[in-house]
Amino acid sequence: MKNNALFQRVTTAYDLDRLQQCRIISVGCGGAASFLEDMARCGVGEFVLIDPDSVEEPNIATQQTYIKDIGRPKVECLAERIRGINPDAYVETYQKSLDEIDDQAFAHLTRWSLIFAKWKGPCVPELTLLCGFTDNFYSQARIGRLSLKFSNPSLCAQLYQFGQAAEISFTYPGVTPACQRCILSPRYTAYLERGYQNTATSDGTPIFATERLNALKGMIAMALLHHGTNHPRWGGMLKRIGNRTLVQIRMHPDTPLSVFHNVFANADTKRMFFDEAVWLPQKANPDCPDCGDSNPKWTFADTRVMPAQTPRNQEQGT
Repeated sequence: MKNNALFQRVTTAYDLDRLQQCRIISVGCGGAASFLEDMARCGVGEFVLIDPDSVEEPNIATQQTYIKDIGRPKVECLAERIRGINPDAYVETYQKSLDEIDDQAFAHLTRWSLIFAKWKGPCVPELTLLCGFTDNFYSQARIGRLSLKFSNPSLCAQLYQFGQAAEISFTYPGVTPACQRCILSPRYTAYLERGYQNTATSDGTPIFATERLNALKGMIAMALLHHGTNHPRWGGMLKRIGNRTLVQIRMHPDTPLSVFHNVFANADTKRMFFDEAVWLPQKANPDCPDCGDSNPKWTFADTRVMPAQTPRNQEQGT
């Protein structure tokens, strides 16, 4: 880590040398902006920011944006702030939708050097974390397929309507058992078989709900980025999490999600009200079109194409 003064108070909080060699690719740079800024404060060395939108006036109250940013691309505003936090961080921006980037180009973003450092040559990332932080189901689903195709860990998140609850799902190839599609299979069924369309927006969502979600995303990101290291706090965290790769946060005592009522049924509710996270165990589905037996090597000719929900016996021609 070159800037020792900048990180002198967190030299033991993270493996700074490791994080400097890590890359985060974020699809969505609106509500996740403060999460990405905090990744720069942790010493993450490379960022790829993908978002087609520009800052609009209503974003000021719901995202980490400012009046001076209105009309500017979100990716450029965020890149500027990341560089203002850590001048040594490298940031590459793409003001476009995820589907405008094909698999060959995405492979470059995940695996290859984006910069050439005079003191050590091409900077190939130690680890690349794929992040899906949009409200578009199909973009989030593609992050899961890209994670499988290129063997990268993934971290996805979303808020429920009015910010009454939030959800995080994450994967690490070879460590966590379920892919993003296994974890969120009811959502895939709703969209692909029942024609569900998401009408929830950020309207009515307090900024604190967004920041609460970003804080837990940051903790999980540290577990993913430090996995396999000897760091005393984070190095073994992912193994301790195990298969509990769907996390839901109750941010209002009357949130309608039944999972909280089920988990807390026998709890001492006199000592609970809200702001609890539940870590839900997940299993791999052998019939999953993304990672199951019908796609044993996780081969996708083009991850922009959603694999159909085909029964296993039909897929195998039996």
